[in-house]
Amino acid sequence: MVKPDIHTLAHHLKQERLYVASEKQLIQRLNTDVLKTAERLYRAAWIAKQQRINLDRLILTSAEASPAECCQHAKMLEDTQFVDGYKTLGFHETIYGEFLARLRENPRLVASCLVAGERLNQEHTQGVIHNVFTSLYGNCIMQEDESYLLQVLRYLIEFELKESDNPRRLLRRGTCAFSILFKLFSEGLYSAKLFLTATLHEPIMQLLVEDEDHLETDPSKVTERLTPAQQERFGEKGSDGYRQRVQTAVEANEAKLVALVNKFIGYLKQNTYCFPHSLRWIVSQMYKTLSCVEGLEVGEVRTMCTDLLLTCFICPAIVNPEQYGIISDAPINEVARFNLMQVGQLLQQLAMADDDADPRRKSCLSKFDKSCVAAFLDVVIGGRAVETPPMSSMNLLEGLSRTAVYITHNQLMALVDFVRSVTAGDHLREEEHMALETLLANVPQSQTVKSNSLELTPSNTPQLSPATTPANKKNRLPIEMNHSGLLD
Repeated sequence: MVKPDIHTLAHHLKQERLYVASEKQLIQRLNTDVLKTAERLYRAAWIAKQQRINLDRLILTSAEASPAECCQHAKMLEDTQFVDGYKTLGFHETIYGEFLARLRENPRLVASCLVAGERLNQEHTQGVIHNVFTSLYGNCIMQEDESYLLQVLRYLIEFELKESDNPRRLLRRGTCAFSILFKLFSEGLYSAKLFLTATLHEPIMQLLVEDEDHLETDPSKVTERLTPAQQERFGEKGSDGYRQRVQTAVEANEAKLVALVNKFIGYLKQNTYCFPHSLRWIVSQMYKTLSCVEGLEVGEVRTMCTDLLLTCFICPAIVNPEQYGIISDAPINEVARFNLMQVGQLLQQLAMADDDADPRRKSCLSKFDKSCVAAFLDVVIGGRAVETPPMSSMNLLEGLSRTAVYITHNQLMALVDFVRSVTAGDHLREEEHMALETLLANVPQSQTVKSNSLELTPSNTPQLSPATTPANKKNRLPIEMNHSGLLD
């Protein structure tokens, strides 16, 4: 009886061993698939954000970038090929990887460098800000990167906005490091897209369906877009009858706009429950920090917070809903775009103090409840402001660490040169100066790079991975560096 029992036991053990080995192989294959999929995600996100920056550059700064140049730039991005960084950097790859890893892990130092670069009027500063988001923090796909970037934004509030003589004007320009990073972050945040879609889809669709006329409120422009036959109905220009009919048309347009804007505000209040936690945290930190600044009234700080939300987050999505994925099945004609712009401008005006409001819109603004936008802000900044950035509620990549940085060779050199120039300046604290010197100690001197952002685009892209990545250093980046064939 003993022998059959031993034989049965041995058979079962062998079967279990085979089963365990099979499961291990399956898990290894699944892990490999996850890593390959994550790598494709990182690459697609990098290309997509570069395309978005290229598009914004064409739309917002067309004087600097011709359509032909931007089209060529877009084509190069479509043809991007990624190669390992060591093929371009050789044995220096590990040094650059260490540099990027330690810089990434120090949000305070990153913020200080960006502010110091702006004060030094460095020509590469805006490009470096883009690289910080797209490369150093990997478009904030990973929760860890999102947490780091939120800390960078918090320090920018402290070092840039708090120290400014006129922080509101600085914010409204939209060219400071905080504004640019906030815009890049909010544009790519998944929870922000959910909020914008839930809030704006319905009122925008109603606007597209309900009205086919320009809702112009400036009496001097009411008849400009009308056909000659329509203009004749207003009578002779300059006559009392003409002025009366124009005023009637203005009042009718104002009534329609007031109804539309109130509808948008209603949807904003209705959907505050899904307002992104990370953006709520940033605005709360801004309110908390600037409220302590001597000479800044609490009302002015509230206006700045509202202005930030509307100017940098909500109103751009109202004016260009297609770019934000809010609508995809309805064309927006010139009339609808104009009316959407009118809605966005009125929302921004409602966020301003009475003294700052456009005098031409006072008649229209007087028809609103002054507390309508303030109530939305109260919900956003309400509650206790915590120091730690919030954890993403929808982290589908939990447990996965980023092991690569995607960056062109010229972008890397520009970043290193930027940090060197900041270190050589006198706008850093002593401890920050020493930290940067330590960071740069082993980094080789780079060749001068050109400032044209079109020359910072890869046609084939490097992937850096430092040879030594200690297992206990979770955030140490084996960097993937994108090497690029450059535009001449």
